[in-house]
Amino acid sequence: MLAQSQTQQLTFTRFDERFLEKSWHWLQDPELKRLTMTPDFNREQQRRWFTHLPQMKDYLIWGLLCDDTPIGALGLKHITKETAEYWGYIGERDYWGSGLGSQMMRFALGEAKRLELRGLYLVVHRENPRAIALYQKHGFQPVAENAGVLRMQLSLDDVHT
Repeated sequence: MLAQSQTQQLTFTRFDERFLEKSWHWLQDPELKRLTMTPDFNREQQRRWFTHLPQMKDYLIWGLLCDDTPIGALGLKHITKETAEYWGYIGERDYWGSGLGSQMMRFALGEAKRLELRGLYLVVHRENPRAIALYQKHGFQPVAENAGVLRMQLSLDDVHT
């Protein structure tokens, strides 16, 4: 794990073949798969999803680079004129707990504001306290819970990026 005091700068870039390959491995990790609530998928399904990305008008995705190393992904999905669902993860375990989540949130909030959305929501497993703390730090509030999965939301009217 990286030292907590170490300041790393993320670069948000196009989700390309590098991230596709890395995400295959990241999302096979049982703990990450559980924390992100990722359903089972095979390589053919992943490739089909990747091929359709340019046609998905309600879905934006970025790869995360840290010093030119692919470390994760984030995005907005189910985008409407008013809202979108945020999702994101760091797949490289060496970067877990290094404080990069706030950079991810600031980027996502900035993109949501750029799209002139009024709000964001997300779903997070109750057993992911680090993520819940991050989301609350950035203004998300729990609004519902079902089977251990929290739905949290944020009004962008009060967010200044």
